[in-house]
Amino acid sequence: MLKGKEKEAEAPFAKYKDILYRVAFSNMKSKADAEDVVQEAFCRYLKARPSFDNENHEKAWFIRVVLNICYDIQKSAWFSRTVAFDEVPECEMKHFHLPFVEEDETLWHVMELPAAYRNPLYLFYYEDYSIKEISQVMDLGEGTVKTRLRRGRELIKERILHGAERKGMGSMERTLKEGGRDADL
Repeated sequence: MLKGKEKEAEAPFAKYKDILYRVAFSNMKSKADAEDVVQEAFCRYLKARPSFDNENHEKAWFIRVVLNICYDIQKSAWFSRTVAFDEVPECEMKHFHLPFVEEDETLWHVMELPAAYRNPLYLFYYEDYSIKEISQVMDLGEGTVKTRLRRGRELIKERILHGAERKGMGSMERTLKEGGRDADL
């Protein structure tokens, strides 16, 4: 009987470990931090033992938990005193691999955006989530998701076309941060 419960608990791990790692890495920008986030998400799953309506609901729950853990860590005093993404050596970045993608400089631009834009863009373009699915996972309205996708694309376009430095903030990003209603999330 115990073996059956162990296998049941392992099933979600096997199904979702890769996508959860990629989502965590896109937020934490560190292999070790991303692994910690995924581990914490599965610990929360084992403690809570939530019931799900279907597989999509289960997957959305895991992604939401991973995003919340990332937000919590990023708000902590510890995180504000650690090394910035700009200072992460290239050898650390090689651990983040997307299937079927050889080299994608745009992904690194996406990862540099504020979380309000980064997460919808990442889920939409790299994990093939629809706007409706993103709105459910992030608990946002579909209009808000569309706006964040549009603004995020504008930020990336400006960075690519105008060569915004990694450490600096472009004029579009500054405008959105100062005047955008949902840019602070």
